Amino acid sequence: MKVDGISKVYGVYESVAVNNRHLLKAKAESKADKLSLSNDAKDFQAVMRGLKEVPDIREDKVQEVKKKFEDINYCPDYMGAADRLLNSGVFRGIGPRGK
Repeated sequence: MKVDGISKVYGVYESVAVNNRHLLKAKAESKADKLSLSNDAKDFQAVMRGLKEVPDIREDKVQEVKKKFEDINYCPDYMGAADRLLNSGVFRGIGPRGK
C-alpha cells in the first residue's frame, strides 16, 4: 500500500494549529484585569487628595484664641455659647424626653 499526499494532510493540521494559537492568544489578552472608576469615585478621590493638603491645625485661629485667653480682661460669653449650642440641635434626641 502506497500513501501519497501526507504533506497535504499535515498542512491542514498545521494551519488549524496556527489558527488555534491566535485564538488562544486573543482569549488570554481579553482576560486581562481592568479597573474603572465611576465619576463619583473620581470626585471622592480628588476631594481626599485636597483634604490631605489642608493642615490639621489652623495656626491663625489658634493664635487668635491664645491671645484672647492670655488677655486678663477677656470674658467669654458663656450664655451665648450655651444658647447657640442648645439651638443648634446637637442635643436633639438626648435626654429623658428624647426630643
